[in-house]
Amino acid sequence: MSTSFADFLGNEHAAFALELAREAGALLAEAFRAPELAADNKEAEAEGFDPVTAADKAGEELLRARIAARYPLHGIIGEEFGAENENAEFVWVLDPIDGTRAFLCGLPTWTVLIALLHGGRPVLGLIHQPLISFSVIGDDDTCWRILGEGAADARPAKVRATARLEEALAGTTLPIYYDTEGKRAFLEAMMRKARHVQFDADAMFYALVAAGRMDVAFDTGLARHDAAVLSPIIRGAGGVFSDWWGNEAPESGDVIASTSPTLHEQVLTLMREAGAVD
Repeated sequence: MSTSFADFLGNEHAAFALELAREAGALLAEAFRAPELAADNKEAEAEGFDPVTAADKAGEELLRARIAARYPLHGIIGEEFGAENENAEFVWVLDPIDGTRAFLCGLPTWTVLIALLHGGRPVLGLIHQPLISFSVIGDDDTCWRILGEGAADARPAKVRATARLEEALAGTTLPIYYDTEGKRAFLEAMMRKARHVQFDADAMFYALVAAGRMDVAFDTGLARHDAAVLSPIIRGAGGVFSDWWGNEAPESGDVIASTSPTLHEQVLTLMREAGAVD
């Protein structure tokens, strides 16, 4: 049963998550506007490119310090500084800049990701983009889209009623991650079948599915800090979220979000037919 936004943020964890995202977002927005940004490459030895900036680290340090001060018994899992007390009843999962490549390129599609696990299950997810004052925050019951800085601007998010893949707007990160014959065949089939496939906006695609602007978001090889936010948001907006085999509530790996069971099954069928899954 849906709740009002005031009731939803009456949940202290939801209110705190939004507070955290806005604080970290302000810090990161200032860094984003710097004339030059430097990055280290976490995959240099493997000849890949996985950048990390000083802003990534500063953002996670801020989030960790605020959580430790407010909830000293809670665990934390973060992209940059790993896990501490990860077997606690409540565990926060953090990605201070999801989309660091976009951040480096000056594109406003990067986001702050904050999830909360309870007993190992994601119960709260938040995707925040400070430059465009856009947030989606959700649990399995309700998802809210927040425009501007005040709660008065918030409204419930709801997926739109797209039931045919031929009418769907879809998004995924980068084609280079589709690194097997089956995965490449699936991506090519999606590009032929869907109305449009957009690339490289990371978690923002899932936020836009929840907000009713897109219909499908899918990825392969997501880490836990990328994926933990997604299930509460998509389900809270009335959508469907699973791994590529149709299993519910994946926290990492190969995932898909869509607007309806009918559309979801069409994409899963395409995956099977392409040989992307066993």
